[in-house]
Amino acid sequence: MRARQILKAVCLGLICAGSCLAQSQSQAKHSRVELLSQPAADGALIGVHFILEKGWHIYWINPGDSGQPPTLHWTLPAGASAGEIQWPLPERLQTSPTIADYGYKDDVVLLVPLHLPGKNLKTDIALDAKWLICREVCLPHHAHLTLSPPAGQQARTAQLFARTRALLPRTWPPAWKANVESRKDDFVLTIISGRPPVHAEFFPLDPGQIDNATRQRLTTTSSGAKLVLKKSDLLLKPVPELRGVLVINNRAYQVRAPVIAQVALK
Repeated sequence: MRARQILKAVCLGLICAGSCLAQSQSQAKHSRVELLSQPAADGALIGVHFILEKGWHIYWINPGDSGQPPTLHWTLPAGASAGEIQWPLPERLQTSPTIADYGYKDDVVLLVPLHLPGKNLKTDIALDAKWLICREVCLPHHAHLTLSPPAGQQARTAQLFARTRALLPRTWPPAWKANVESRKDDFVLTIISGRPPVHAEFFPLDPGQIDNATRQRLTTTSSGAKLVLKKSDLLLKPVPELRGVLVINNRAYQVRAPVIAQVALK
């Protein structure tokens, strides 16, 4: 009885909107989060699955003009380590003519590879997750979760992980080229891919470089395309490269495009 009272007191002291009990899922206001897992070559692949109430969203690694991405803090056994979050392709969330964010609606799985000595998934693995969920207002949420894979969830987990892997940006093809011309008010991203794309859209990894709310203008060429990106008013000094995710014909690619010197406008 005393142990339960102590746990309850600790939970009440945390800033969270959902349950603070150590469990593999937690219900919060307008969202639910759960931990899923699959065995991997050197340990496990963990999925942090956010299920969001209709109309609400959370944020990508670069949230855009507002917001904050989820943060994950792991408690792992000795010798174990967690890799970087694998972020699926986000949506562009245009909230006004001058504000645009990058994030996720409905549900999303953030994949995290774990290196585990002996590949032991039964060992103690815990996660403190914090996220900001927004609609007209934004609410901070917190959950403390432990890895306890529910029985009979293997097929569902495999389906969610496969869907998420399909949304992960691919490695930039070695035969393709990309560079950026820096002009007075915009960047011109040139893509040489061998053929003109039907659609292209750039999601910046670094905040404060492009104006997120301005429509990106695409012009095709015989071997690729040029994408005009308006510079952000927050950009005060030259940048050596643009890093981000480039969507070409509904496929996402990681891109690091060097910025060449500014040239005079014609």
